Amino acid sequence: MFNEKVIVRDSLDEISLKKLFNDEALAIHIKKFADADLSNKLTEYFLEHPKLECHPHDLKKENKTILVDYGVDRVGVSYNTTFGQGKESENYKKYFEGALPAIRDVRKACSPYLAPFDKFRLELDELWSHGASLANFEGKKMHAGIARIMKRPELSYSVEKQPHFDGLQQKEVKLLGQFSVNIYISMPEIGGELELWDVPAIPIENYIEDSSECDWRGILPTSMIIRPEQGDLIMFNTRKPHAIRSFSANYRVTLQSFIGILPDKHLMLWN
Repeated sequence: MFNEKVIVRDSLDEISLKKLFNDEALAIHIKKFADADLSNKLTEYFLEHPKLECHPHDLKKENKTILVDYGVDRVGVSYNTTFGQGKESENYKKYFEGALPAIRDVRKACSPYLAPFDKFRLELDELWSHGASLANFEGKKMHAGIARIMKRPELSYSVEKQPHFDGLQQKEVKLLGQFSVNIYISMPEIGGELELWDVPAIPIENYIEDSSECDWRGILPTSMIIRPEQGDLIMFNTRKPHAIRSFSANYRVTLQSFIGILPDKHLMLWN
């Protein structure tokens, strides 16, 4: 049956993807998508990675982009660091120079096994009739499958306090919708759940003006909370409000990517 708001399955399928993309479902939750032993190996790899750095959330106000530390670190490069900067900026060059090497580094760390995000890309391309691939906004392949590491639990209250939205802020990239995939490599024993609100998504043609001063929790209806376990995969619409519940101990590690639906229904992935 496919009448759930949160579709829970053991594997991905095209019918569920269509339900999510058509706003007939709030999320897809795939159980045990990633192997536990490989997830443990990747957790250790990311926690001690030499390129671990802050992964700020971008708040937009009119023509300005403000990057805010919500206690999330990353391994991999993020396109939001280039917002508002020209093609000659250091952040722009760093992003495209590091995109494919970042993907290959994780693949090498998983060898001889298939990396979890590579598995997702392959299955998505096979299942979706219109195909799926790495995004190519400006003639260059982009990064996808960034590792998001929360190992500063004392800051996790900020990602619970303030629900947020994510949206590509480039009008020249035409999308029918924007979604996110998260593969949960490690979860704290208590807390760290995904919180979603079943409200209309911000239209794809609208810029998202996300303010840390807005009392979203005072405006929004009751949320739906999903508790992922290690190895699970969840997909949802990033243009709907979402948040991460706080936790007091241990860490939370995910592999994440945005998924954009192009006018020809092809899916493109990027960070």
